[in-house]
This record gives sequence, structure tokens and C-alpha cells, in this order.
Amino acid sequence: MNIGRPLLVFAAVIMGMLSSGAGLAKPLSRDIAQTPHNLSASGGGGAHDIKSATETRICVFCHTPHHATSVTPLWSREVSSLTVYVPYKSPTIKANPQQPMGTSRLCLSCHDGTIALGHLARDYVLDPGLRAFRDMPQESDPRKNPNLGTDLSDDHPISFGYSYGINQELNDPLTLQSRGIKLEQGQYVECTSCHEPHNNQYGNFLVRDVSVQHDALCTECHNKQGWSNPDNAHRTGGGLAGVSGKVAADGCTSCHLPHNAQKAEYLLKLPVAGAGEETNCYISCHREAPYGDIWSKFNSSLYRHPVQAYYGTHEPNETLPLNLNRKHVECVDCHNPHQAGSQGFPLGDPFPRLGPASVAPNVNGPLYGVRGVDMSGTAVVAVARYEYEICYRCHSGASSDYFTSLSAQLPARLFSSYDESERFNPANPSFHPITVDRKGNGRSLLSQYQAKMIRIYCNDCHDPHGSNEPHMLRGQNSDTFPSLAITYPLCYRCHDEFYLMNNSSSANLHRSHMQQHNKKASCSNCHDPHGIPASTGADSINAGHLINFDKIYAGANLVAGTAYNATSRTCLVNGACHTGPQPYPAY
Repeated sequence: MNIGRPLLVFAAVIMGMLSSGAGLAKPLSRDIAQTPHNLSASGGGGAHDIKSATETRICVFCHTPHHATSVTPLWSREVSSLTVYVPYKSPTIKANPQQPMGTSRLCLSCHDGTIALGHLARDYVLDPGLRAFRDMPQESDPRKNPNLGTDLSDDHPISFGYSYGINQELNDPLTLQSRGIKLEQGQYVECTSCHEPHNNQYGNFLVRDVSVQHDALCTECHNKQGWSNPDNAHRTGGGLAGVSGKVAADGCTSCHLPHNAQKAEYLLKLPVAGAGEETNCYISCHREAPYGDIWSKFNSSLYRHPVQAYYGTHEPNETLPLNLNRKHVECVDCHNPHQAGSQGFPLGDPFPRLGPASVAPNVNGPLYGVRGVDMSGTAVVAVARYEYEICYRCHSGASSDYFTSLSAQLPARLFSSYDESERFNPANPSFHPITVDRKGNGRSLLSQYQAKMIRIYCNDCHDPHGSNEPHMLRGQNSDTFPSLAITYPLCYRCHDEFYLMNNSSSANLHRSHMQQHNKKASCSNCHDPHGIPASTGADSINAGHLINFDKIYAGANLVAGTAYNATSRTCLVNGACHTGPQPYPAY
């Protein structure tokens, strides 16, 4: 039977894009007779070697020159009577996938597994042996499974208008044809946009060679913001010896599958069935050198962001600051997987993996492309420029009240707020310089920091991936009284211990409190490491020098405004540290 080149097309056997051509019994070919779509007696091949025992005609399984179905000219197969498939959906998709139509409906006449491969229209059976294939063969490996079923929510969407006008992260449709991409009727994405059912020269009937660059077909249409950045770690591998080549070659397919994705929303790969997307981050990749052992940080640290508790809660377009009923933290809250880079990593390190070094408060490569909240604690910024704007996603606004309910003992500050946008507000009488430049000459700092440490990062004191110190601190900083500590490594990372304890200096109150008394005070007993909100009544007299007593030790009945006087350098406390009430003068 010679009907020339068919007018319509037949679906590809979907096997993914990571191992193109794997398991084919016949070589890759542009000749339909040499592909798995040849189901005649001369055919077979592919992972399942399906072929007829009696039928010798090749095209007849899909096409007929006469008495074709009414679906489309020259089509011989019955089309599934199913009218409702489950289409792909996600909270951020801008297109509107419809029920399968056009060539995709024809593809699904085999690949939804509801009609036998040898069963043609009008109940005609080509080969009783093929009638037994009522269900398309099924594989547990999602990359090799040709049976898509009727639930298409875990497959790349089809039957939708290419939404370039409303999605600027797509390439211009006028350029697609030259890239080998076909839009049905000039506008619809269908199975045949990615697959050419008569040509298997690239494997999996793909229209683009993905044997070297495995995501080459993805990027023909998708143009994700920041993906082309020169330091993009997931596109280039981040310059890490031994892995950059593989990561760069996999690209999008490191995290995504075009069909049979284990997590349907966003078509994500998961190394563990039923797990959250974080498992793909720190089990598949970020578990060992050279990526950094983030997995151990999250699983063995005593104090950490509980990413394991919130699988699938994050949405890229969620309301910020996070509402209390949506409180969560996941890898993607701080890292944009499509834009994260290597520039300036580690944060604030003068000798980063890739220059230039990041300078506080600016974000570095791993934090590129993340939405944030500005220093007011209310306004959303589309792309965070400063590290604290990412922290403020959770630690600012009314939702910060969540942290009052934590089981860990927290300091009970005289001037109290858990809203970090209030605590670091530049209008406050005293604060660590997170949002604006420091005040004063920095004379308490180590000499190497006095001139250049104008701003600091939240990350300078806290390790967001985990720590064995309370509050995810990067060093020991006892906050109990009496303190058993003999030193304070966290504070002394920046502050000069000799200066603070030198009896001849004006700062000798530190020496008296921390070294000379039997009951020694810690830094945290008197000082608030973040800042003291003016909105709570603090001013330069009653809350200078970050003095904000912890009432657990300084007295539960302390009165804000009278407990400390920066001008006279006296305090009025009646807790465990002093047995007052009475004013204690400067030493």
C-alpha cells in the first residue's frame, strides 16, 4: 500500500529525554520502517519489541486510503471514546490546557492504553495477536513508560495556545519553525510539537537531538529568566570539578520530566516516592562534595529550618509576607532553581568561588531571582536585591507572631517584637546594621573590620541550613544566667574581646559583668543582637547601645523606660542578676 506521506501523524513512544534511543533493537532512523512505530511483521524493536505475527503492511495501523474515520482524512484507528482526560495544571501556568484535540487525540488512541494496538475503526482487528495488547505496555521507569494513561496531569501540557503574549519566559513563536517546533494551526502545542512520529533519527521520535544537551528541546520554547546568566549553577554546573559537565548536559532534566513525572505539579523528578521536591535538592545533588552536604545539615543539626515539614506548600506566586496559615519554609523559598548562580558564594566571603565577592547587604548568586519583602516589612519586591529582604518573607509583618509560639525558650525582651523589620528599622535608637549603614566609628570591632564593616548579613550570625547552636547561630552565644561560658565566639567573630574587657577603657562594664562577678552575665542578658524597636517606646536614652534586658533574668516586672539610662549609664533591675530594686551606677 502506497499512500505517500501521510497527512496526519501518529504519536511518539514517550521514553523521556535523558537516555535517547536506549534499548532500541534497531538503529535510529528517519525511515518509518526502521522505527518502533512499525508494528507490522517486519517491525518490532524498541524497548517492548511489539509487532504483528501476520500483518505485513506498515502504514495500515494508523492510515487507510479508503473508508477512513470521520476524525480526519486517512486515519484508520478508532479514537478513544473517553471525553474527559485530567490535564496538567499548576498555580502559575498562564496557558489553559484543553481536553486533548487534533493530533494529540490521535496519539492517545494508542498511548492512553484504552484501545488495543491492533484494533482499528469499525471494530476491525488487524491481528488477533495484537488484540491482546488492550493496555499499552507499562514501565515503572517514568522515562521509559509509553503508557500515559488518561491522567495527563503528570505530563507536559498539550492542546493549549502558545501563550507568548502573556508569558515572557517563552521564545517568540515566529522563531519556532526554524527550530523544528510545530504549532498546530500555527498556535497550539500538541504532541507533534516535540515528536515526529515518522522520524526516529534522534530517538524517542523527538524533533531535536538531545543526545548531548539533554534539555535542548526544552529551551527551544522555554526561556526562563536568569537561565542564561553566565554563572547559573544549574545550567553550567557552577564550575565544580567532576560534576559541571553532567549538570550542564542535563540542564532542565536534572529536576524535570516531560512525561510521567513523580510530582505532577511542575513536572518534578523525585528520588523517593511520595517525597517533597526538597528531596531532589539535597538527596539527588546537595548531599556530598562538591555541592556541599546540605542533607546532613538539615537532618543532623539540632536547630534548622524545618524544610521536611512543608513538602509542596510553597508556591512561586504566594502572598508575602507569608500568612500565618501558610507558614512554611522550603528550599525554593530562598533559592530560585532557574536563576541560582555561583557569583559571590559563600555569602560575604572575600574569596568566593566566582567573583566578584558579595558585599552586605547585596544578594549573591545562590539568592538570585527570589521574591522578597522590603525593609518596611510590607511591600513585596519582585526580585530581592538584599539578603534581608528574603529573610523578611517570613520574619516580618503580622505573621512573625508565629515565632512567639515556638517551643524553644526565647529571650523575653523589655522592648519586645518578633517582627524583624521593626527590630532593624533605621529609626530605632540602636540596631545591628542589616538594613542601613552602621552608626559610629565601630571602635568595639576587631581592627580589620573597623573601617570596612559598614553593613552585615543575617547570614553572618545565622546558618540558615542548620546549626547545633540555638537560633541557628554560627557560634556559641550563651543566653542563660548565670552564664557558664568563659567566652562568646559568636560575638567575638566581629567584636574585639580585648577592647571590651580592658579595664582602662570606657567599656569596662563588660569586664565587671562578665569576668569579675561570681554570677557572670552573658552578652544576651543585656544586649539585643538585632535591634530595639522605636515603635515599642525605645529611644536613645532607655535603649542605647543595644541594651534591651532579658526579663527572664533581669526581672519580670521591669518597666520600659526606667530600667536603663544611657546618659547616666545606670540600670534599675530586680531579677536574678541584681537583688534590687535600686539603681546601679557605672563601675
